[in-house]
Amino acid sequence: MDIGQNILNLRKSANLSQEQLAEKMGVTRQTISNWELNESSPDLKQGRELSKIFNVSLDDLAGDSTFEYLGAKDADRKITIISPIENVIVTCNKIQSSNKYKGGKGSPKYALFGSDESNSTNSTFLGWYENKEQISKEIMDIKEAFISGVSSYELKYNVEVEKKLMGIKLQMKK
Repeated sequence: MDIGQNILNLRKSANLSQEQLAEKMGVTRQTISNWELNESSPDLKQGRELSKIFNVSLDDLAGDSTFEYLGAKDADRKITIISPIENVIVTCNKIQSSNKYKGGKGSPKYALFGSDESNSTNSTFLGWYENKEQISKEIMDIKEAFISGVSSYELKYNVEVEKKLMGIKLQMKK
């Protein structure tokens, strides 16, 4: 993913139109459109302003990881995510997928993280995923649970891994 796609995703998650974001930024709607289409990019000052508006770090804004805010309109609302494989429980309002890992055959390709942006910018590792389809399904299910008002969600599609000295090997959950 790129900065234009990140701006587009964040704007939509916040339920803002291009015009509304442009007004907050003091730029034209066309400028927002150009950023989202990667025809131009915000300068550092504009990037800082975008990161404040969306409550994300500059790394999240510019990075190519996939992140999802679960409830942009209500920053105090959170969901507890339970990862039995990793023995982790985290209460968060943001989930984030890693970039695709280039491990060898049988290694996990994606990782999922959860964080609470109101308290900390640190992310908690939640689990490994064999492919893009699995992590995408997990993210969609977490978002649906959050929207439905469910207070907790247990991961379903993550896989167990065996850690080896020279890397990670997938070991499918049975």
